[in-house]
Amino acid sequence: MYVMFINSIIPLSLVSNQSYSTRQRAVIARAISAYNAFTCIRFVPKEPQDRDYIVISKLDGCYADFARVGGRQQVSLADECVRYPTVIHELMHVIGFIHEHQRATTDFDKLSSDGLSYYGEGYDYFSIMHYEATEGSRNGRNTIEAKFGAYTKLMGKGNDFSTADLKRINRAYGCKSPYIFN
Repeated sequence: MYVMFINSIIPLSLVSNQSYSTRQRAVIARAISAYNAFTCIRFVPKEPQDRDYIVISKLDGCYADFARVGGRQQVSLADECVRYPTVIHELMHVIGFIHEHQRATTDFDKLSSDGLSYYGEGYDYFSIMHYEATEGSRNGRNTIEAKFGAYTKLMGKGNDFSTADLKRINRAYGCKSPYIFN
């Protein structure tokens, strides 16, 4: 089991903020605002006394340390990563969510339907945490396919939180009303 951030508060530092363009800083701010609007997660400016915090910086590629690791926690958003859906996706890793297609409950043929719940939600082809069907392919062919073939084209196409993403976040962090889907 992973460790969540305490009280849904996540101190954040935007390193070398000058290396991000005004547009890129606006994209990052928009993603953080979405968490504030639809969940009880709060990304707040890091204070000197904060021991556990995340740092967003331009390193190599798009990645984030998973869940609360303690101390300084890295989120890399290189230029090609500073897109709203990617920022939302990487911050979901920070708060403890894995890729939808990597869940233990994705093997529908081996698990009963009772085992398909993840914070009360079934498998979500529309999750911002789902990769596209061709992710990692060297020849353009699918590397993952939906059991129901028509959904394969939809995987990884989310541009924002899905309804199930928001329900899971709000349930995991015990968000109370007025947050939707809790």
